[in-house]
Amino acid sequence: MSKLEVWWGFALKYQSFESWLNDNFKTSSGEAMAPRAIASRLANCRRVERYEGDLDDHAEGDRGALLKRLTYSTDDASLKRPPRHSVPIDGDVRHGTATLKTAVNLYFKFVDWNPTARQEQHAPQPRIATTPRRPRAGEWPTWSQPSEQEALALAQVVCRYVRFLAPAIIDAVVGDNERQRGHWVDGLIRRGIDPNAYLWQRSPCAFPGVRRYAGSQEIAEFRKKATSLDKAMKGALRLDDNDYPKQIWSFVFRGRKFPKHGPVGYSLAHLADHKIHGNRFETDFELTGLERTDLFGLYTSVTNAAYIPSSMIKPTDFGPKLRNLLVRRAAHLYSGHCRLLPDWLKIRAEPSADWHLDAFDWAQPVGEESGVQAFLDFRGAEMEKLLGSVHENVQS
Repeated sequence: MSKLEVWWGFALKYQSFESWLNDNFKTSSGEAMAPRAIASRLANCRRVERYEGDLDDHAEGDRGALLKRLTYSTDDASLKRPPRHSVPIDGDVRHGTATLKTAVNLYFKFVDWNPTARQEQHAPQPRIATTPRRPRAGEWPTWSQPSEQEALALAQVVCRYVRFLAPAIIDAVVGDNERQRGHWVDGLIRRGIDPNAYLWQRSPCAFPGVRRYAGSQEIAEFRKKATSLDKAMKGALRLDDNDYPKQIWSFVFRGRKFPKHGPVGYSLAHLADHKIHGNRFETDFELTGLERTDLFGLYTSVTNAAYIPSSMIKPTDFGPKLRNLLVRRAAHLYSGHCRLLPDWLKIRAEPSADWHLDAFDWAQPVGEESGVQAFLDFRGAEMEKLLGSVHENVQS
């Protein structure tokens, strides 16, 4: 069995288990299990599998043997006996072992609820072609690439978990952008910054003038290893270390400023490139022939980012077909509320019917509009500070 087949079966198993916990499992008080608790249970099961073997094999065999190993009594603790299982535990052994046992019991209940899951998880998958030739001296090897069918299979898994913001949130941000447009455009021009790089018509950019640092000089500036900030900070009021794009998510879900950590098991990923160097816009989009601008506004664009499980590679690192799929999904959600891209870029059509949006299962958009006003108040104050000072490169 290839590594892709192993990964595919593993992904399907935990995707089904997570769905069951979300849809069917209730706590003792009759409430649905919290997302953080579900993520913990999935992690617990993966950890047990790493050290004790496949849980499906245990489910089909002697479940009691594994559950016995995952039992650690008060007597065991008082006598400081070593645990019977092989899973390393940092901290209290009794509590840690009980947590693992609870998660495994839940997985066994899931298997009993869906006895065909194991057969579905281990259905044959396409084989990966072997490397076509040995590299010559001094060459990098040529490795095989996923087939079309494999890329589609990967996309089917990824799309179920990509979290986009609800359209009403985007509508509120874009509306505020239009109200603030004149003031912010004037401020950017006074600082020698092209406003069209951030504030095209009905732009969804959340912080005009903020972009990610790029290149060794700017990284050094940001980390305070050099002093010539003004020379490095081209076209920006401030350089950032990926905090500003997360502010709206934090306000929508938490009602306050981003605290340097996001939802458990998820990371924010940009859909389209926003940097100067190595940008793939000519591959990913059609060019309309209009005058080009920098794409800095895509960095804090509320339509150009989504949360995706940290265990999955980020969308900007995927192949062009999957990147195109995710951008088209964003356009489907938001094109009635804003212009996702500057006028000189156009989203490419689907490459084939197999990649039509309706061929994929999508997670529902997330977030409530009720948290947006607090974000708008925060960013209004932040923009005033940014427009008033261009000599700071660390978010206050």
